Amino acid sequence: MSIRSYFPPLLSTGLLFCTLAVADESRKDQEKTRAYPTSVIVDYVIGCMASNGQTSEMLHKCSCSIDFIAKSIPYNEYEQIETLLRLQQMPGVGRNAIYTNSNWSKTAVAKLREVQAESTLRCF
Repeated sequence: MSIRSYFPPLLSTGLLFCTLAVADESRKDQEKTRAYPTSVIVDYVIGCMASNGQTSEMLHKCSCSIDFIAKSIPYNEYEQIETLLRLQQMPGVGRNAIYTNSNWSKTAVAKLREVQAESTLRCF
């Protein structure tokens, strides 16, 4: 048998491995996006349901909302914005002013609010 008879199967095997590698990278990217801890998801859903009603329909809508947010904002960024929001709610002046009045803080919070508004339009 000549080497040419082995070439088509080797080529197709190489293409298969390349396709699997790309699919694996895509899956890893999706996992990074969805890397929200369960406790954060549950906390969001419980808060959403407390604000909007505690029905099974609202459970699905609130779950949809956090899923959309998780697809739109990586968890590390979401965590930073949530921390900013908590710091903004603390009473007092001085050091907390940087978290309320700075442009970077306002931009980060605005991004989350924008994504939340989009999730409301899609899910509610």
